[in-house]
Amino acid sequence: MLIDEVAAELAKLGYAVERDMHTFERWDPPEHGAFLTLGDGPVDVSSPWPYSGETGPAGISAPLALVPGRRKRWAEASGRIAVIEVENLEAPASLLLDSWDGHLPFETVANPVIAVELAGSDLTAACDAGVVGVVAVWRGLGDDEARGQYLPFTRPHQGVPAVWVPESEGDRILAAARRGDQATLTLEATRHHGATMDTVWAVSPGAGPHADESILVVTHSDGGNAIEENGHIGLLALAQDAATIPHDRTIVFVLTAGHLRIPAVTLHGQATTAWLQAHPEMWDADAAGLTAVAGLVIEHLGARRRRDDFPRTGHADEGPEPELLYATTPELDALSRRLWKGSGPIHPVKPGALVHLGEGEPLFEKGIPAIALVTAPASLLAETRHAGIDLDLLARQIDSFRALQRWIAAAPGRGTFGTVHHPGHVRKLLAITRITWFQVRRRRRLRRRLLGAS
Repeated sequence: MLIDEVAAELAKLGYAVERDMHTFERWDPPEHGAFLTLGDGPVDVSSPWPYSGETGPAGISAPLALVPGRRKRWAEASGRIAVIEVENLEAPASLLLDSWDGHLPFETVANPVIAVELAGSDLTAACDAGVVGVVAVWRGLGDDEARGQYLPFTRPHQGVPAVWVPESEGDRILAAARRGDQATLTLEATRHHGATMDTVWAVSPGAGPHADESILVVTHSDGGNAIEENGHIGLLALAQDAATIPHDRTIVFVLTAGHLRIPAVTLHGQATTAWLQAHPEMWDADAAGLTAVAGLVIEHLGARRRRDDFPRTGHADEGPEPELLYATTPELDALSRRLWKGSGPIHPVKPGALVHLGEGEPLFEKGIPAIALVTAPASLLAETRHAGIDLDLLARQIDSFRALQRWIAAAPGRGTFGTVHHPGHVRKLLAITRITWFQVRRRRRLRRRLLGAS
């Protein structure tokens, strides 16, 4: 398995490899274990809803019931299979990201990860209301992109079986739900108690006057395709560099487990939160250990816009996905602009008022200045063997991280990295207001469009 391979490579480089084991309940559906059937025949299923529930091989049969809107009235589908819609809407990037210089790497964002979190899709509430199953219909997401989406990945076991169906099946499903047609939902999955996963980490001691200061180099091990789970390539490259070249500051390399099973390792934040809580001596001066002065977070190297199993069109959307690179202080923003060699003009972002995407978030919350790559194509969470990767871009990004690590390790003082400032209540309130107003205007436009069509 990947974790063992990374541990072995670190050991070959001379590192003393540490492991933190996490025990959890693993929910595991077979490759072809999700089915939906109506009276007129089978329905194409894009993917099972992770950790939703399970039916057994016989499935469950019940009438369909449409549950519209973001605030779901699940009780109206009690004893039935609820049908919901999840729109992969396009929104201004400025609702989620902030800019250091007035420019963002892209003007709008439409990603199924965000769509699911905004869709009011808490299936525990559906379970409590007596719903026996859920069918979620994608809107605004191509059938190819919808296939294999492992979403949502931030929830505990929900207690009610659910599946995703592509947009091409949407009108058929909604019509059946409005009529209250009978359907059979089958989601075979096994719950494995006592499953384990390890966070692997290693330390490269500093050899200079700042050896009591640490640099945290972080990535994660979980993922369903070669983009989501390739950060270890960069981590090993930087570990090799640190093992070869003496450096002033101590560098800590962390391959964190639980990125796609966050509830198994922590109640708050991303998976790296668990490692920070377990090892304050590696970053917190108050724990009588090292003081973390900077971090590098490596995720989703070489990401292309489209999966490699799509038909080729020759259009521009087959090129690299615009890079999403966080810099959490002005000083690191300037440093990344100087050293980063990616897919084109670089526009680092600072965390938005409400969210910092990816595993850089725990470092930001702890006030550790960091640079984090977390590029997110639409297929990022799709379980596929055909992830689109630009190997030349991947190599340039690793070279950029290597240059950043060398510079940070040798910088004269911690003031060089700047100070993290968290958003205040006013900034958060303004962000919530902007998002709410965007959603209100969107609903009004949709209502006018529906009235015009009728």
